[in-house]
Amino acid sequence: MRTSSSDDIPFPGDYSGCILAENFSRELKKRVARCIRCYQEAENIGNPSIQYLSAWKEKEKIIWYEFVGEQFRRLLMCDRGQEAEVFRDSILERRVYKYDDFDYEVQQEALDRTDLMKARKKLRTESKKTGFTEAVYKVSLKGGNIIWLKDQAVVEFYPRDRTSLSLGCLMVVTKEMAVEEQLKKAETALHTANRELEHLANLDGLTQIANRRSFDRGMQREWKRLRRETGVLSLIICDVDDFKAFNDTYGHQAGDNCLRNVARVLNSEIKRPADLAARYGGEEFAVILPNTSAEGAFHQAESFRSAIETLLIPHAGSSTGDYVTVSFGVSTFVPGDDATTEDLIAKADAALYKAKESGRNKVVALLLDPDKGA
Repeated sequence: MRTSSSDDIPFPGDYSGCILAENFSRELKKRVARCIRCYQEAENIGNPSIQYLSAWKEKEKIIWYEFVGEQFRRLLMCDRGQEAEVFRDSILERRVYKYDDFDYEVQQEALDRTDLMKARKKLRTESKKTGFTEAVYKVSLKGGNIIWLKDQAVVEFYPRDRTSLSLGCLMVVTKEMAVEEQLKKAETALHTANRELEHLANLDGLTQIANRRSFDRGMQREWKRLRRETGVLSLIICDVDDFKAFNDTYGHQAGDNCLRNVARVLNSEIKRPADLAARYGGEEFAVILPNTSAEGAFHQAESFRSAIETLLIPHAGSSTGDYVTVSFGVSTFVPGDDATTEDLIAKADAALYKAKESGRNKVVALLLDPDKGA
């Protein structure tokens, strides 16, 4: 058995590293020799993990292996001394899983080969600081086979030598990662389905705009926002004029088509994503206008009104169709201590009633100011 010429430390059989043969401290050489003997013994008794001992100097980019199990060479299909280079070039992706104490979830961080090469120095610094590293590697083998290897290692730093050791083992976890990928696909599909169901749950089935449930939630959301921020909130409530007569004259299908066309106009005339048009009930619709003044809300309602009065509603009772008109009530909330969403809705309803009383196809706006009285 060979020994180190300066320290009389025996070389483990089949040794191809450099620490035992070069000018390193006795402490480091003893540690390397002992670890290699332990790894060899574990391999001899059939340990399923792939043992390795790697090393790198603090200011150098190159990492080398002091010991690699024979299983690793067979897996990579490479000659002795080529393990580090072949393994590095075979990596497609590196994943790290971290437990988030705040969200109580496992967070995944992934790096592809290019990003991994850029982050190599940072990762080594982190492992030196924590004394431990754990990651999962996606590896492309010769012949095109893809496997996953889980890497766990203890990292030791030897200041005198300015050298770090990584005492690690690899486990093939390809089956486990395949299950994870299947679960991830199932979770994605489930999330997409849930989003679609949530979307459908917030839509009115006839008009395909937001329903009353969505309107109520929108009002509560905007009311809470007003309590946190300075601003105003406007609401439009509108009603199709003489809808019962239209429905009775031309039939329910014509009435449904009328409501669909009115809803389409309301949605198309909205200019901001934060605004919400909803079917309020029957032939009534409502539009929530966050951060919109009384004047702005009035102009928005007027644009709705003028667009609808020129809209021809086709139906089976007429070759050309018929026109309908809509009346609008507008209310605007100036923040105060005592007002509620019900007050804003009631004021818009009152404005709508005035529009109906004064001849229909009109916009009436009322300001709700709790501090000054309605």
